[in-house]
Amino acid sequence: MNMNKPRVLITTDMECDDMNSMIHLALHLDEIDPAGFVYTASKYHFNGDGVHTLGEVTPHYSCSGELAYSGHIGYPHPDPEAVSLKAYRPFEEGWIESLWQNEYAAVYPNLLKHSPDYPSPEYLLSITKTGNIAFEGDVREETEGSEFIVRTVLDDDERTLYLLSWGGMNTIVRALMSIHACFSGTPEWNKIRDKVYRKACVLGVAEGIGQDNSWLDHGKQLFPELRMLRTEFIHAGFLAAKFTQPDAIHTFKAPWLKENIKFGHGPLMEKTILFADGTRIYGEPENRQYGLITVLDWGFDNVPAYHFDPYDWIGEGDSTTVVPVLPHGLRGLEDGRFGSLAGRLYPDGQTLPKDAAEPYNPFLPAFQSEWAARADWCVKDYESCDHPPVVHVLTKDCQAAPGETIKLSAEVKDNDGRSLETEWSFYAPGCTLSTRELPVITDAHSLNASFTVPADARPSDCLIAVFACRTKGEKPITRYGEVMITIC
Repeated sequence: MNMNKPRVLITTDMECDDMNSMIHLALHLDEIDPAGFVYTASKYHFNGDGVHTLGEVTPHYSCSGELAYSGHIGYPHPDPEAVSLKAYRPFEEGWIESLWQNEYAAVYPNLLKHSPDYPSPEYLLSITKTGNIAFEGDVREETEGSEFIVRTVLDDDERTLYLLSWGGMNTIVRALMSIHACFSGTPEWNKIRDKVYRKACVLGVAEGIGQDNSWLDHGKQLFPELRMLRTEFIHAGFLAAKFTQPDAIHTFKAPWLKENIKFGHGPLMEKTILFADGTRIYGEPENRQYGLITVLDWGFDNVPAYHFDPYDWIGEGDSTTVVPVLPHGLRGLEDGRFGSLAGRLYPDGQTLPKDAAEPYNPFLPAFQSEWAARADWCVKDYESCDHPPVVHVLTKDCQAAPGETIKLSAEVKDNDGRSLETEWSFYAPGCTLSTRELPVITDAHSLNASFTVPADARPSDCLIAVFACRTKGEKPITRYGEVMITIC
């Protein structure tokens, strides 16, 4: 256990984009402390219990039922007929365990050549559990998965526990209900409640609604101050091959994916699902079999059917919760203004200030390059690959007066013995400079740079300086450091 790594527990309904998120995450398991992987249900996928119906278990459901794939639904809304569903687009139980035992295990020895911190397949199996998968929003009873979450939230590890909701939140909510039922009204309650607030942080829920209504229906009244974070950008969603920013869109199209990810990189990368790559997805209707078709048509008003090339990107939207947690040097989890690999972070229920510029994620191209570099780790030796540089920013967060010159300084180490590229810049979305004109950084491409605070800057204005260090290999890897300068 590395106490400096972010601690992450994932709940998933095993949508095909969850599968891609899991495969991609496997490449970064050396950078986090995985606390658990728990199957859950959602409005898109539930496996049933063989007895009850959705309406009996969850009257306040969101499932669109057969309307979602049998015609033109117009807009997402509950299907009245879904009340009688006993299962819906059921997912393959055991998929995650199979990934650890087979595809991950096959490349694990080679991954260890590049980082000794990759967890063993046996350990990953031991923390993979089944939660509340019978119905959307099902919180009727404790399950192996919900009890595992309870133990993890209440254990002695005081690091933040990032609860990443890739499906419905119902298994997390069931765990919170169990904690409340066990300790509410006892002398320990205040201590336990404060521990939950201190440790647990949920990503993947918007406006209190994830892929079910369980938080609003059962959880919020028990733990109203539970931390929930949202990200500025969705990472690698279903339409990434159509609408990603220009400097990264090629990484979601067939030629790049076939060369850098899907083929020639071992069984783990080969399991990545792309349009019309021949993959049949368990439990899905024919027009959701994206591995067999090249059309995405959700039947929404004013949303056309999108046509793709074979091997174009399908989706990895649940990675939106993962990438902000990866410890690449961005400090967004500490203060949302610093940004993250998925842009700025902010509490659910709040909104980001609107920017005049078009939304742009400056960190996306580098993250996609690292995806390709780590795919190489599955099959190549150490000398043939790029590895993360080590960055240490020496300049501390500080206050500065208008007209004052600020020196920026950093140290770097290259683990590959090659030269590095460095650059200081400002993270514009996080800067709140009333003059709107960011200063010019002198010697921006050196370790030691400087800038002068604008003379008309006002007290409480803020500047976020970002230091980027990237390797010079074929598939560069970038690490960052950040400094906040507050005008006084």
